[in-house]
Amino acid sequence: MTNLNEYLGGRIFNAKELTPDLKKTLLDQGATQTTAIYQIKGERYCRRCLMKLPQNSGKYNYCRHCINLGKINSSDTLFITGSDIVFPIQEKYLDWDGELTDNQQRGVHELLNAFNRHCDHLVWAVTGAGKTEMIFPLIEQALIKQQRIAICSPRVDVCIELFPRLQKVFPKTTIGLFHGKSLERYHLTQIAIMTVHQLIRFEKSFDVLIIDEVDSYPLAGNQMLHQAIKKSKKSIGMTVYLSATPPRELLQKVQKGQVTLSKLYQRFHGHPLPEPRCHLLFKEINFLGINPRLRLKLNRIVSSHQRLMIFFPSIPVMEKFAQKLKKYYPTLSFVSVSSLDKKRLEKVQQFRQHQVQVILTTTILERGVTFKRVMVLVLNADAKEFSKTSLIQIAGRAGRDKKYFDDEVHFYYRYYNRQIQQACREITYLNQQVKK
Repeated sequence: MTNLNEYLGGRIFNAKELTPDLKKTLLDQGATQTTAIYQIKGERYCRRCLMKLPQNSGKYNYCRHCINLGKINSSDTLFITGSDIVFPIQEKYLDWDGELTDNQQRGVHELLNAFNRHCDHLVWAVTGAGKTEMIFPLIEQALIKQQRIAICSPRVDVCIELFPRLQKVFPKTTIGLFHGKSLERYHLTQIAIMTVHQLIRFEKSFDVLIIDEVDSYPLAGNQMLHQAIKKSKKSIGMTVYLSATPPRELLQKVQKGQVTLSKLYQRFHGHPLPEPRCHLLFKEINFLGINPRLRLKLNRIVSSHQRLMIFFPSIPVMEKFAQKLKKYYPTLSFVSVSSLDKKRLEKVQQFRQHQVQVILTTTILERGVTFKRVMVLVLNADAKEFSKTSLIQIAGRAGRDKKYFDDEVHFYYRYYNRQIQQACREITYLNQQVKK
């Protein structure tokens, strides 16, 4: 018999994936079966992702919204497994000797209050405020009550970085890491760390859902993923949203009293956010020989062995820059990463371990990664790819370490546009709030 641990926990399966014996066993254990495509008032919907199928989709008799998770059509049957799991009781759940700041403790108190009242909660905290440490007590309380927790992010990099941190502080709790590129086969765990897309595979599975970087692509504005969040949470449960730049829709829910709120304006080490230094470039950023100001800055960085992140609006711009970097700084050790780079995680680890001095990146690393002692440069900061929130997140990569809180952030641009202005103003505003 196949290990049932791979099928339980509110997972949704296509009947085609299951053997007859497994189907019978799952039904005996409380699983339900339903049609893959259902109708309401003449409209057709996918039972897995809950998205509406196009009206004129006659020849496309399947759901195209969640096809990346496996094709399902109108003739398929879905199995939804039971989610009432009893997890073992432990003597001690949290093994962490760190200390929370007064601001973090206040946020934890508000989080636990929301947990006890089954209310959704937003933690609006600046980059580097220590949001991850703040959820430790919440997770502990959920584990004590034998509940199941999912920690989700729109980005794989964030999940991979979070996994070992949770394993370290909850050493006796089963924890799984699940995403599209994972080699690990799904199995039932009390804590599940996953990309938001994976939630489409679940229904009423989790007592506590923690959504990190709720404003990040591809979650922001994605109806399918937001529906996946709703349907994967149990009817009596809570969703926690973590963000330094929460979307307007979520803030409106706070104003209506639908979501409670914690605000943290200060980083865990007590020092202010690095405020970007803005540099106007009078010609196209084509590097070396065209923009002496940029060249002078790079000369100083290379000679001082300063670690550096350089952000670009697109892959072609980054690749062109990388070629010239090789030509004019042949001894400089650097890597470049993007969403298309299959070795991205490996290269990020090289930079983290100081094996290279410089990392060139698109907005893929604008959030969710932490490095010590790193200067940040944004080239073409006025490009449309850099929104106000992305510029704030990028600036937040600097100054994360208590010893090197004064890392520099530099924006280079041809036009001082609204996005740059708003990002700089908001960072200054957040620093001013701490002083009040």
